[in-house]
Amino acid sequence: MMLNRLFCTIVFLAVSVVGVLSVVAAAEPKFEPEQILITDFGAVPDSKTDCGNAVEKALEVCQSKESAILVFPKGRYDFYVPANKQRLYGISIENQKNLVIDGQGSEFIFHGIMGVCRISHSENITLRNFSVDWEKPFIAQGTIVDTTDDWIDIKFDTAEYSFEITDGKLFFLGESWRRQVEGYTLLFDKTTKELVYRTRDNALGSNDLFNKKAEQLNNNTVRFHGKPKIKPEPGTFIALWLGRYIRVAFNLERSKDVVLENLDIYHSLSHGVAAFKTENITLRKVDYKTNDKKNRVFSLVADGYHLNTCKGLVKIENCTQVGMGDDFLNLHGMNVMVQKRVDDYTAEVGVAEKTGASYVLDVGDEVWFVNGETVQRGETGIIKEIKEIRDGSKLIAKHIVFEEKIPANLKEKDALENKTWTAELEVRGCNILKKHRARGLLITTPKRAVVENNYFRSAGTAILIEGDVNFWYESGAVNDLVIRNNVFEDCFSSGYAGDWGHAVITIHPSFKPQTDNTEAYHKNIRIENNTFKFFDYPVLFARSVRNLVFANNQLFGTTTYQPFAVNQATFWLDGCRDVLIEGNSWAEDVLGKNLKMFHMKHSDLMLKDKTVPIVNNE
Repeated sequence: MMLNRLFCTIVFLAVSVVGVLSVVAAAEPKFEPEQILITDFGAVPDSKTDCGNAVEKALEVCQSKESAILVFPKGRYDFYVPANKQRLYGISIENQKNLVIDGQGSEFIFHGIMGVCRISHSENITLRNFSVDWEKPFIAQGTIVDTTDDWIDIKFDTAEYSFEITDGKLFFLGESWRRQVEGYTLLFDKTTKELVYRTRDNALGSNDLFNKKAEQLNNNTVRFHGKPKIKPEPGTFIALWLGRYIRVAFNLERSKDVVLENLDIYHSLSHGVAAFKTENITLRKVDYKTNDKKNRVFSLVADGYHLNTCKGLVKIENCTQVGMGDDFLNLHGMNVMVQKRVDDYTAEVGVAEKTGASYVLDVGDEVWFVNGETVQRGETGIIKEIKEIRDGSKLIAKHIVFEEKIPANLKEKDALENKTWTAELEVRGCNILKKHRARGLLITTPKRAVVENNYFRSAGTAILIEGDVNFWYESGAVNDLVIRNNVFEDCFSSGYAGDWGHAVITIHPSFKPQTDNTEAYHKNIRIENNTFKFFDYPVLFARSVRNLVFANNQLFGTTTYQPFAVNQATFWLDGCRDVLIEGNSWAEDVLGKNLKMFHMKHSDLMLKDKTVPIVNNE
């Protein structure tokens, strides 16, 4: 009895102590972020005066707080490049933690060559609830009036796109800048404002057509002398790029836990969001839009999201993108090319662009040693030291010193791939539309990637899986990718083999299998439960994939465009292993319903859709 009472007493005391501790913990006040108003620092909404200095002062105060919300009361805020100092970004966030910038529905209007926001060496940063545009964009838009074999006439809205002709050459005028056409010229349908069917970059001809002999016919129409390649329908919109990679809108560098949400981006001088060595990025309802109030057909100069050597989880949710000058998303690492094996612990790598980007390697990073011939990952090593090799003041190479011995057979043209900095990816609920050039999603990461519940209507391939060691050096052989529950409608209307992809979904590493025994580059790609609505033949082009599944998809034919693909096969498989095609539903009007395979054995393919014949086999 005494023992029972003693046990009960101990239990009662323990429960009491836990209860007291719980009450104490619950009584601790939650720390709320301090709200700071941008208007307290001299910013005046709707005044069209520069708010850049006010932002700098406010951010200094925010940096002194444990947590802060910088609020822009709803209105228009303008950012200028000061005449007396350099301002690369309207908002510069560096070495800060726990900061929210809330625009409350405001418009941020930029003037001149600058970016929107740079986030560097910071953590737990959120930007939300504002729009971005430029007073004078770095793309000029016109309407085609007439075209002959000798000239093309284009009408411009001179209130939006000021220009002058000097010595017979056209120059567009902005705020403190004067530029000729440089980069892309794209054609957009006069009714749908989608990229014109079967047109790609510079469909009318090279930039010489717009940068040589020009003649002003009246206040707003210019005649460009020269022979255009094609004769677009009068009324077709044309967008003329005035630069390519000028300044990124949102630049994320070596930061962590960054969230961008509820942003409308009408223009950027380069990428919308570019990230480097940043961990955990959430992009939620970050929409790239054409400014309909100004009747624009364009938005960004370059990609929507370009994420290089990041890690953690990248989430892209409910985003719509139109009018861009390049792909919706490019997520990748970098292959850094080996120049020689210096000793048992040291590899020399190049520093020029043609040898990859050595800046992606840092002390402490774990890397794969990649065979340059088979492009297969091998052993790993951890970087102990990086030494710069110089010829006088010129950096000519880097010596990457490892903690343990490196492979004895490491040689020139092998590569180092950063294993530490690889990201998971989730893309859901997005709209990837034909109102921008090039492709939809470019994914090369070895981590888990999920693409689901999206709508694709892209001018080029909807999803491109690459990986190379000879041009862009974008690394990341895929190990686990699921593409499911998406709709692909009339994609690839401006593509052809070798440009903007090879099919609706393209898996196209630079590595080319030579035999039916060659080991595959990518692994574990599932394409399932999607709907394909397509006017042409090539649905899937897949090179060098092990464990490729195309299952339970619905395929329908459309008559939106005339088919034009050189590759008249639904499936083109090259050097793939363990391929399963089963359970797919085929409408009668689907073109092809066939398969071609190369560098494969019959045992590499399990084709359960018996209505799909193999029409070519090597």
